[in-house]
Amino acid sequence: MPARHPRRALLKAGLALAALLTTPVLSHPARAAEKLVFMLDWQAEAEHGGYFQAVAEGLYQKAGLDVTIVPGGPGMSAQQMLAAGKIDGTIGSNAFYVLNLVEAGAKVKAVAAMFQKDPTILMAHAQNTTSLADLKGRPIFLGDPSINTLWRWLKSKYPYEDGQIRRYTGSLAPFLTTPAAAAQGYVTSEPLIAKKAGSDVKVFLLADQGYDGYSGLVMFNDAYIQAHPAAVKAFVAATAEGWRHYLHGDAAAADALIRKSNPDMDAETLAYGRKALVDNGIVEGTPAGSNAAGPDAIGRMTAARWEGFTTEMKRLGIYKAGTDWKAGVDLGN
Repeated sequence: MPARHPRRALLKAGLALAALLTTPVLSHPARAAEKLVFMLDWQAEAEHGGYFQAVAEGLYQKAGLDVTIVPGGPGMSAQQMLAAGKIDGTIGSNAFYVLNLVEAGAKVKAVAAMFQKDPTILMAHAQNTTSLADLKGRPIFLGDPSINTLWRWLKSKYPYEDGQIRRYTGSLAPFLTTPAAAAQGYVTSEPLIAKKAGSDVKVFLLADQGYDGYSGLVMFNDAYIQAHPAAVKAFVAATAEGWRHYLHGDAAAADALIRKSNPDMDAETLAYGRKALVDNGIVEGTPAGSNAAGPDAIGRMTAARWEGFTTEMKRLGIYKAGTDWKAGVDLGN
């Protein structure tokens, strides 16, 4: 199951939920009508800015929700916890998460896509790369979850072979010291890391190369959706509003909460990530994309896009012929 970023690879949960909830990031007073525990797919960062903006502005409270946001990270599988009913909601880093859970028979559904474009990139050294086709025969560092999914899509479009694969374990050092290499990454972070290391890189956002999967998917346990349909709708609406304000308003309060949750996060990285989300149309889409661009696109999912993505991945042999995306997607929110 590919994570939306190599360092977000799914790992077996190493902590009990009880231990998790003793150190929540943020918790509102119990005056809200509906309690909701939502777990991030990684430690707090700009890619979660809309959620923290909603907290900072009290948007969840205004929507009648008592939301507890729990950080993700190494040793935690939010999707497994969600399927087991130990948390109410979480983030599916990309569309593969949804289809993998469908094939596993998990009773969870994606109810919104906060990222209209997947932020996954391939990054190469600029001095010898002008296009993705140039990477033929060269080492490409990939996270394990992408090898049996995203890599198959890449091979269907470019003259790549499995012998090019190198394991990306979270450190860019091997890429930085190998001039011919490329590396998988995230448009909001890896290019900045490379720049800080003195490397000039060429960045290819795969969403702009035809990869059409949703990302930043808001997912809920089926039981919670059935018991609290109004709360799910309210959460999606408040989060979408949070994203609009985070991208185009004053993000200082949200960034402060992110840094409080994740002390390793710095202001430069947050600013870079936020700008990358805007410049690349990650949250709102772009005119050239599958969806109309703009604030109203936040959270949107369409049956046509899910059908197209699933059909293509079936063609590549990633999923069974009978896999039905509708078993893992709720378009009513």
